[in-house]
Amino acid sequence: MSERPAKSYFESKADKEAAAKKSSALNQVCQWAVDNQTGWSLALLALIHGYDVVFANKTSPFVHLQHQISGDAEGRFERGCRDVYYVLYWVVAFTLIRITVMNKVLEPLARWGGVSSSRKVTRFGEQGWLVVYYIISNTVGMYVMSTQPH
Repeated sequence: MSERPAKSYFESKADKEAAAKKSSALNQVCQWAVDNQTGWSLALLALIHGYDVVFANKTSPFVHLQHQISGDAEGRFERGCRDVYYVLYWVVAFTLIRITVMNKVLEPLARWGGVSSSRKVTRFGEQGWLVVYYIISNTVGMYVMSTQPH
């Protein structure tokens, strides 16, 4: 039998850091959040909309903009501290949209196209999402810029 050479100080330190990182509670929570993006984002959106309909009488700051300028004929809004709820809602909504498009459209498209490596399928889904997102956001932005007064 051949003996394995002893690990260097840096190799053993890297092994210890990797083991500590894998076992930390924060890392486990983060990994759970990544693995279950569809479930938790769908549950949060259902909870927010249920709250909006049942308790907030369709005025929840998560779903509706707050701080409407009173007396404004155009119905405009100003910025306020409760806008953070609206932004958080859209962060969760876009997370759900992104993971759904990646898992249900782009990754099956990659497999259909002959990509067999799971890393490459995931990479295709991520890059494909960027293409879809940029095409849609640029198209909507150009439409808004061309039709709205400046």
